[in-house]
Amino acid sequence: MRINIENQKLPDVYIKSGRECYLDPVRKKLIYITPEETVRQQVVSYLIDVVNVPKEAIFVEERLSHYHIESKRRADIIVHGMKDEVMYPILIVECKSPDVYLDEKAHEQVFDYCNALGADYAVVCNGYEMYCYKYSEAKGEYEELNTIPSYLEILDGKGEVKVQEEQSVRIPFEKIEKHLTDIFAQFPEDYYGEDISKTTPMEIAKVAFNLQEALYDVNYQMPVGDYGIFRLIEDYGIRMLSYGNAGGGQFFAPYRSFLIEYKGSTEFVSFAFSTYTRTEKNSPVKTCMSVAHDNEKETHHALQLVFDDNVQVVDGKVTFYHSGRIAVGNIGSGKIDDLRAFVEEQYPKIVDGKRFNMGTLMNDHLWNIDQPDVIEVIVNCISYALIRDEYREYVKQRKK
Repeated sequence: MRINIENQKLPDVYIKSGRECYLDPVRKKLIYITPEETVRQQVVSYLIDVVNVPKEAIFVEERLSHYHIESKRRADIIVHGMKDEVMYPILIVECKSPDVYLDEKAHEQVFDYCNALGADYAVVCNGYEMYCYKYSEAKGEYEELNTIPSYLEILDGKGEVKVQEEQSVRIPFEKIEKHLTDIFAQFPEDYYGEDISKTTPMEIAKVAFNLQEALYDVNYQMPVGDYGIFRLIEDYGIRMLSYGNAGGGQFFAPYRSFLIEYKGSTEFVSFAFSTYTRTEKNSPVKTCMSVAHDNEKETHHALQLVFDDNVQVVDGKVTFYHSGRIAVGNIGSGKIDDLRAFVEEQYPKIVDGKRFNMGTLMNDHLWNIDQPDVIEVIVNCISYALIRDEYREYVKQRKK
């Protein structure tokens, strides 16, 4: 469960000793504003407004020692129930700042609090994502829920356990061409498809379909680790995302997302397919793989690799090239020669004459993203996309 609580109402802001503070509605005192405190206040607001928790049942930054536990630790938020006029913990929330990834350690921390306090419900949140769990006596573990139950449902011990969706079976390799032919036959004359264009040559359309299916198949994950200029923190699976490109277009689609660390910053890089056409009249509709980049400034397509123009297929051997075309915001097109020199300094392995070479695959079997040759293509595309964004920033600074 991923709930964005950015729009939750925050407390009034006041100045104390020259610093901005929230007037906390639960603790009823001024609290210095930090990224983590903002998340904490958003969660409190969500609990009161959406989950219908009475304000008096919420304790914030509560010491575990207040519950006769020998510990100096504090729980971010504790929600209480009432039995025989005695309050008792029923839900514990662990809050992290937005730049903190909710890894296994964050989850184990809140589970540890729940075990110590006897609370059956656990929530962990960083402002962008929120996960809720309920302890199962039968299984002896915390099970993820589809959503945070209402306060009354929590008191009754209710909660809908998240059911893992069955993964669809992939089309066998030898049936890909027929599958695409059948799909294209269903399109109206003026409709070219949403992700693979019916006018893309079949040999290239088969390549696009194979790679798209590999990226969307969550049964396989790209191994975490160091990949040269970036480190993969987690293969994040599928996210429904909306991104813009330099030309003002918008794309909403399922993306395969990778959480990475790049030069000290934690960022997302995501892959999706779409049909693509240039603005010129009567331009053909082609198939495009987009590599989207979330950084601290914006989200956008850092790389658009048009398969019809850049993918070469010879006797089943597929090479993924890119021409180097690049748009730099409102400035216009960047110089390919300059970009090539920029890439050569940081990632020379992909420079191939006047083009950039993302790697080669044999299109005679189904691809998976844990296969070494597929990993190489993905890594090269991510690395190239990151460097392209650095080049864009470089050009913008030079124009100032």
